[in-house]
Amino acid sequence: MEPIMFTARKHPFPNEVSVGFSLQLAGSLRVHSLTTMPMLPWVVAEVRRLSGQSSKKEPGTKQVRLCVSPSGLRCEPEPGKSQQWDPLICSSIFECKPQRVHKLIHNSHDPSYFACLIKEEAASQQSICYVFKADDQTKVSGGGDQKR
Repeated sequence: MEPIMFTARKHPFPNEVSVGFSLQLAGSLRVHSLTTMPMLPWVVAEVRRLSGQSSKKEPGTKQVRLCVSPSGLRCEPEPGKSQQWDPLICSSIFECKPQRVHKLIHNSHDPSYFACLIKEEAASQQSICYVFKADDQTKVSGGGDQKR
């Protein structure tokens, strides 16, 4: 009988510093890649509205961990305190290179929310807008809207 072999995905830069944030993912919405900064507040409002509708049936927001490093951005479900993380069950919600983060928006009227617009593959004319909520609004700071 031959031994079972498998390869694990190796982090490209093992000594790289990564910062993780515990957030709530309010939701996401697919938009055209030409969506402009003035349009993003309406996109964020729509994601929040849809999240509020689903919360009547089941919780619309879910606890996630957003890990930021020079080589990438990864969002994964955060297991509950009683639940242990299992890589066979929990997978990334999204993972991308920093170059694919197209726009960032921070709402000064509700400082606990922010959103990022991530480009899909080059052939696609689509982007996805992810809306996050921080429990501690001091963790979401910045000088307003930022472009990348």
